[in-house]
Amino acid sequence: MDFGSIPFMIWFLPVFLIGYYIYTSEKWRKFWIIAATIVFYGISCGMWTAALLALTAAGILGAFFVKEKGKPALVIFSFCFVGVLVYTKVSGNFMPGVSFLIFTLLSLLIDIYRNKEAQYKPSDMASYILFFPKLLSGPIAQIGEMPNAYYIPVSNRKDAIFRRLENGLIYFIVGLGYKVLLANQLAGLWREVQTIGIPSISTPLAWMGILAFTLQLYFDFQGYSLMAIGIGRMIGVYLPENFHLPYLSKSVSEFYRRWHMTLGRWFREYVYFPMGGSRKGTLRTVCNLLAVWLLTGLWHGIGPTFLLWGLFLFFWIAMEKIFLKRFLNGFWGHIYVWILLPLSWVFFALDSLSDVKWFFLRLFAPLVGNTGINVAAGDYLKYGGMYWPFLLAGICLLFVAPEKWMRQRRGKWYVVLLLTVVFWVSVYLLAQGVNNPFMYFSF
Repeated sequence: MDFGSIPFMIWFLPVFLIGYYIYTSEKWRKFWIIAATIVFYGISCGMWTAALLALTAAGILGAFFVKEKGKPALVIFSFCFVGVLVYTKVSGNFMPGVSFLIFTLLSLLIDIYRNKEAQYKPSDMASYILFFPKLLSGPIAQIGEMPNAYYIPVSNRKDAIFRRLENGLIYFIVGLGYKVLLANQLAGLWREVQTIGIPSISTPLAWMGILAFTLQLYFDFQGYSLMAIGIGRMIGVYLPENFHLPYLSKSVSEFYRRWHMTLGRWFREYVYFPMGGSRKGTLRTVCNLLAVWLLTGLWHGIGPTFLLWGLFLFFWIAMEKIFLKRFLNGFWGHIYVWILLPLSWVFFALDSLSDVKWFFLRLFAPLVGNTGINVAAGDYLKYGGMYWPFLLAGICLLFVAPEKWMRQRRGKWYVVLLLTVVFWVSVYLLAQGVNNPFMYFSF
């Protein structure tokens, strides 16, 4: 069960909200969140529920030790949690959501170490760690960003609840549409490319395929993030924004300040800045960037393609820091991003170095003396004819934020109609079996 499933929308979410607002008092709402998460994770991930609870208990225990013992306790518990993450990555014994869970636990320990005066009860920490909307794929929130939202003023209780639900539903339905109406459809083109076999596709289809993957990844992950933010808003918890129109960027550095912003912030605050950031000269800055991007690649997966993905991005961000940024103004900066980012996703999308090599040969076949356009000539016309509406819609939606436009006009009849259509068409497609797991569940 995930956010984009009919059981979640038809029974789990309504039962959670009814229990939260009608049958649970302010004092017990955080426990309702904990219980709901255990049920949600148990249904979704089964055997891993015990491991989730054990890690949560270890995180709460670690927080108390860090508060009392300081840095030694922080080092010991951090080492243990990182060890769990590395073990799951290396062994292939994968626990769903483990990367996000471990970073949440580390964030908790480090924040408590830095602010020992902060007072958090075990139930506060448990509800922060186990807040199911962000558990499997983020956003990665800090405990200070999840204030006690359980209190609702008695004087305007109905209005406050209605506003929360209305705002949350806008985010949730837009995210659902991104996932079901765009990401799931675009996934079909990328599957076609892999089914045909990378050496057997033409150069135009290779570019069309990586564009489809680029759009699929964005709408899949942004869709999940918006749905998570929407569920949080339904109960008054404001999870941080995770994407801010990243494809409007004019440099790779700017792109990663707008893409998966909570992961980028985590690495900046807990790795890059403590290492000195960009304050100690160019050489030190480059070394710090190398460490961050190697860790970012390995966080996504223990494998050569993820390592190459991190190194590829490190190279261009370092070049921007050293000299390239001055040339990336206006139009040329956008072109630069639109060429480099899809190329970077080749490493992200493919598991083997052989596939990566062949895909780049297909992409640049005319430049290396290969007759790439003539391989399976016309294949791009066939698949372009099938998928062009989704490609065009995806490209257009990269440059707008529908959820913000709708929130500014909430209550308008055309907004209500649009949300209703998006929701029920998505439900219809899900009922027809048109669904794929969220891509970031694999991390």
